[in-house]
Amino acid sequence: MDVLLNTTNDTSDVDDSFTYLSTTSQIIHCILLFIYFLFGIVGNTLNIFLFIRSALSRTSSSVYLLCGSIGDLSVTIFIIPFRIFADGFNLDLTSYSLLSCRLVSYLYYVALTVPRFCIILANADRWAASCVQANRRKFASIYVARRLVPVIIVVCCLLYSHIFVTFTTDYTPPPPFCSVNDYYSVPILLLQLITYSIVPPFFMAFFSIGIILNSMQRRHRTAPTTIQLVTILPMNTMIRRKRRPLNQMQVMLICQAMIDCVLTLPFSLINLVSLLVDNDNSFLTLYSFVRLIIFINYVSSFYIYTSSSKLYRDEFKKLIKRLFNRQ
Repeated sequence: MDVLLNTTNDTSDVDDSFTYLSTTSQIIHCILLFIYFLFGIVGNTLNIFLFIRSALSRTSSSVYLLCGSIGDLSVTIFIIPFRIFADGFNLDLTSYSLLSCRLVSYLYYVALTVPRFCIILANADRWAASCVQANRRKFASIYVARRLVPVIIVVCCLLYSHIFVTFTTDYTPPPPFCSVNDYYSVPILLLQLITYSIVPPFFMAFFSIGIILNSMQRRHRTAPTTIQLVTILPMNTMIRRKRRPLNQMQVMLICQAMIDCVLTLPFSLINLVSLLVDNDNSFLTLYSFVRLIIFINYVSSFYIYTSSSKLYRDEFKKLIKRLFNRQ
């Protein structure tokens, strides 16, 4: 009888601890996600206004960054509130029916993926612009950028089209839960790990390193003779002035790529671990906290750009002055 009583008390203590942990987790999620929401609304809206200004819109990478900012704003307006309701109040829109499970999950993953692929293209654009080879520099054009943006959106939509087949609503035990069908769970998790956690950071790092190496190569090129210097000095001055926005863009994108890689690393690791361990309540709680980190990528770009680029700060000041002058 004493053994039974002790067992009951232990079980009760475990239940109380889990309830306390769950409640604390919900409160923390609500607070952090609400902060993300506020910073994301302000930052991404300002990004959109700044990237359509003449000083920044002249570069092809601004087309990708504008698309990425619109995508980030979509994540801020739709995805972050979805997570607030799901993680903070246990109101998960995906659990109401099979249609809502598949449709909401599809829009969720597409919305998260498009901005990151836009950043990859922006990095590739600046890498091409920094190359010595003329044929590579052709990629860094507004003409190419305006045609690649719709292509990358379509690719992202096709990439997650499997959700309409592989996702299902599990009703046992209640409450209903939207997840990947057990038959497809491992290949789908691997696909998501590759497309979201491995490919974007890899290419961001690859092109960022390429930009740095190309810039170093340009600096170490053979200096012209004295006669040539006298002849081409005015032209070089004009080229430097023209390249200044391009160089500022390179710094902005390298900084964003580095921060993105650092913030994505914990999420990549925990996805790998999820393939090897049982996904019990403790692990799912840890997973939800790690998932919070990746949302910083969608609300921080404006603050990264203003911190790393004088050009961006100057354009921001001009925008603020223009808004106040109108009033």
